[in-house]
Amino acid sequence: MTLSRRKTLALIGGGVVLAATATTMTLTKAPEKALAPWAAAGQYDDPRMRALSWAILAPNPHNRQPWMADLATPDEITLYVDTNRLLPHTDPFNRQITIGLGCFLETLRMAAAEEGRGTQITLFPEGEDPQALDQRPVARIRFEGNADPDPLFAHVLARRSNKEPYDITRAVPDQALTQLNSSVRHTRIASSNAPAVS
Repeated sequence: MTLSRRKTLALIGGGVVLAATATTMTLTKAPEKALAPWAAAGQYDDPRMRALSWAILAPNPHNRQPWMADLATPDEITLYVDTNRLLPHTDPFNRQITIGLGCFLETLRMAAAEEGRGTQITLFPEGEDPQALDQRPVARIRFEGNADPDPLFAHVLARRSNKEPYDITRAVPDQALTQLNSSVRHTRIASSNAPAVS
């Protein structure tokens, strides 16, 4: 089945998840197609698909949605980067794309935790090229164990990009700092080339 990448997340093992896309808006018409992934988030039977349906809403550079997911192994997702969606002129070292993939993984982790499901994320399980992303997996996510919900998950649908300058002379209120600090979690992430972090 051939499907437009602007409408779906590529799933190597079969199936599709609606993907977030940029669209041209007019003031007289609501962007139903662009909003469809937000409405469909969490509406799948397979817990992996539910988590993916949230993960595709993650911020990513230039709205490239550079992810491909393989669901061939039960209780597991293997995440790849679509090398055709890299940004060689504006992101020659793949820094922005890698940050976008990290946002994808963190949103996926929070979505699974919202249902009490734990995830074990192994970064670059088949190694990596420090100069650029390539065809090897970016991450392998195993759904195992339990997890407590993450309070930041409540804000996934409310996120926005602030393009205004920040006032760095104004102190952050103590209550806001306390709330931010309470949301910090130490997540164990394994990498094939580095020790696990916790």
